[in-house]
Amino acid sequence: MRIHHGAVVLLATAALCGTARAQAVMLPSPASIAIKRIVVSATRTRQSSFNVPVSIYTVTGRQVSEANEQENLSESLKRVPGLDVQNQQNYATGIRITSRGFGAQTAFGVRNVKLLIDGVPATQPDGTGDSEIIDLGDVSRIEVLSGPFSVLYGNAAGGVIQVFSKDGPKQPTVSFGLLGGSYGSYRASLSYGGQAAFGRSGSFNYMMNASDFYSGGYRAHSSVRRQQFYGKYRVQVDADTSYTLLVDALNEPDSLDPLGLTAAQYHQNPRQAGTGADAFNARKTLRHVQFGLVFRHRINDDNSIRVMIYEATHSVLQYLPFTGSFAASGGGVVDLARKSGGIGGRWTHKTRLAGIPVTTIVGADFGYEDQHRKGYVNEFGTIGALRRNEQDIARNIAEYAEIEVKPAPRLVLDAGLRHSQEHFSVQDLFVTPKLTNDSGSISYAHTSFVAGATYHLTRETNLFADYGEGFETPTLDQLAYLPNGEAGLNAALVPATSQNYEAGIKSLIAGNTYFKLALFHIHTNNQIVVSSSTDGRTAYANEGQTARNGIDASIDSFLPHHIELYAAYSFLHARFENSAVAGKALPGVPQQRIYGEVDWHNPASGFYTTLDGQWQSRMYVDNANSAYAAGYFTAGAAGGFRQNFGPFGLNEFVRVNNIFNRTYVGAVVIAASNGEYYEPAPGRNFIVGMTAKYRF
Repeated sequence: MRIHHGAVVLLATAALCGTARAQAVMLPSPASIAIKRIVVSATRTRQSSFNVPVSIYTVTGRQVSEANEQENLSESLKRVPGLDVQNQQNYATGIRITSRGFGAQTAFGVRNVKLLIDGVPATQPDGTGDSEIIDLGDVSRIEVLSGPFSVLYGNAAGGVIQVFSKDGPKQPTVSFGLLGGSYGSYRASLSYGGQAAFGRSGSFNYMMNASDFYSGGYRAHSSVRRQQFYGKYRVQVDADTSYTLLVDALNEPDSLDPLGLTAAQYHQNPRQAGTGADAFNARKTLRHVQFGLVFRHRINDDNSIRVMIYEATHSVLQYLPFTGSFAASGGGVVDLARKSGGIGGRWTHKTRLAGIPVTTIVGADFGYEDQHRKGYVNEFGTIGALRRNEQDIARNIAEYAEIEVKPAPRLVLDAGLRHSQEHFSVQDLFVTPKLTNDSGSISYAHTSFVAGATYHLTRETNLFADYGEGFETPTLDQLAYLPNGEAGLNAALVPATSQNYEAGIKSLIAGNTYFKLALFHIHTNNQIVVSSSTDGRTAYANEGQTARNGIDASIDSFLPHHIELYAAYSFLHARFENSAVAGKALPGVPQQRIYGEVDWHNPASGFYTTLDGQWQSRMYVDNANSAYAAGYFTAGAAGGFRQNFGPFGLNEFVRVNNIFNRTYVGAVVIAASNGEYYEPAPGRNFIVGMTAKYRF
């Protein structure tokens, strides 16, 4: 526990330094501003993150964009305690996001963490999330909610990540960005936004961003090309009514898959591709287009409504590292065409009962997902004979209600209910004399309850506690394969349920230091785990129970001379119970993680610089804890200049990652066949870039 004690010392030292400096020089109140940032993801009402009884963290647009590649959430979300974002250096499988251990058993994409972009889901009705469709080019802020209140967002018990894009500036502005870096990487971007009058009293606000990204990849057979567009167009009819159209498009023509490595391969050469990557030309082609429309109307001071509708098309062609030629294999090439969408509405009502302020929210959501899945033999990089053909459907309907009551000046109570109905069906269209009909359907239903309280101990310190009951259904991908690895509906899987307890403190110290601490306990039944992962095909099973106890803490201190210190610490003790692997640690998540950052900027010269470091403990690779990826420490640094010349603005920057050139495993493949668990992270690497803007 030496590192654990060191983390506590680090946090305490930062707090004391911030307090001592504040006593010497009392600043304006940047920390006060920080804790009053508006959030909407916790209880769906606009209020300060300081006052809600939940663990919620905000990453600013500056922290997302400043001297970053802006192609990966791992760049900016590493500063959020309780959240582990593993960059697999593999755009064919994407990043893995876990929140307090939820989502760790994911082979690709994001599971058990709800993703939203400007209030529109980027998570499908079955719980499958696509982080790659999030455009980071013009982000205003990212809010991360962990803990019990995330159950109000349905089939995502672990947490909620909401990305909010920038509004167009009042003065029309065009921006251009260009950066280059290690491994032949480059990113070119162009954005345009502004505002114009609409009608007698309204306005039309618009913001568009397009980008083109390429990287040759740190490892062999890992290059990627991505083109992305995001547009937000809002018509403010009057002070009470608005319509917002959201457009999101992504094209990945070829993302090569380097696969995982065995321990011997990793130690021999961490940059090599895994077995079969070249022979079968493992890769993915992805295209995604999504539209969303959000309507908001304030009926009067006490009543408002919000209606959201969205639709998306998503196609994937993925070549796996094997032939998949035997009859029941399902093939070595996945051809998936998906159409999804949904509608949601809610009504917010404010009133007073016996003089007590009460806010209630009632709403309903409906989502659908229809996908046509085909599988073909992989003839060493080309499509062969058909081995799978099926129609998969997921539907969900949910109703929810929330209430906030302020029975005393210092006490705020929040509670909510959500009833979810989930339906999955598979229609097998590939039935032969040698293959049985694998058609089938499964339905689940669950009512989740959540409650919390905030007590204002002083004007600067709040205590909070909350409890929630989570519900996690299998996804269509988790239902797609039987435990023996063959294609077919895995009807034996049942939803996992969880009981979440949390208590914590939020405190503003001496007007310039914001400290947050949360203690939590999570008990999960019927944990969904990886039972096997063979040749890119992952099968799942239920594995008894898990118990998770942990600590999330952060401290943000604004010091004189424009210096900001930030530190975050996570501790997660997650173990299986009442199962064949009782006492073993949950694989795919580190027990401890520390992140620290020092930021300084000089307004007079426009110079800014950041130094950051991250340490995390080992990660086990399977349920039996038979092997692990060792813990590691990495550090990075960035700096740049901002200049303004009338309507022109320039920003030049450079960033160096992994300054000490550590060799380490950045992500693991849970329960991989043949011991191919390890996905190495890059050594020392850099980016150099600039942005230019012009205000008309």
